[in-house]
Amino acid sequence: MRILIPERLAQRPVALGMISSGLAAICYGTSQYIARQLVTQYDHALVIASMALFAGLVILSSVTGPALVKDRHAPRRAVLFMILSGFAASAGVAFSFSALRLAPVVIVAPVSSVTPLISLALAHIFLQRLERITRRTWLGALLVVAGVILVTLGSR
Repeated sequence: MRILIPERLAQRPVALGMISSGLAAICYGTSQYIARQLVTQYDHALVIASMALFAGLVILSSVTGPALVKDRHAPRRAVLFMILSGFAASAGVAFSFSALRLAPVVIVAPVSSVTPLISLALAHIFLQRLERITRRTWLGALLVVAGVILVTLGSR
């Protein structure tokens, strides 16, 4: 399945990336709300996280089926990084659902939103040849963290 993108937007990858990241934020925010509802009604946060990840696996596999066949010949290093990424993402979901079991969503969601700061730090360390991180980018990330602190302190 291929997503149809208007030609004008396809020629602007940064704009397309911003739209995609906005949609990701909407999806993650919605999933936090739904997860909070589930973990407060049912006892096992890790079981709920496992089911959510399994549903994601089924959906993504059905969408990317043909590409999976082609990518099975990817270099071993790339496959290793895909697996490590999957472990990290799965652990993140498990920790998030566990956190939602213990604390209100108004605390967990903002704290989880420091993800960009961690991503920036890792990109700065490991992707210096591919990504250029400016002072303005760091300042924006620090403002996000400051916002997280204010929201977390304000919800006590």
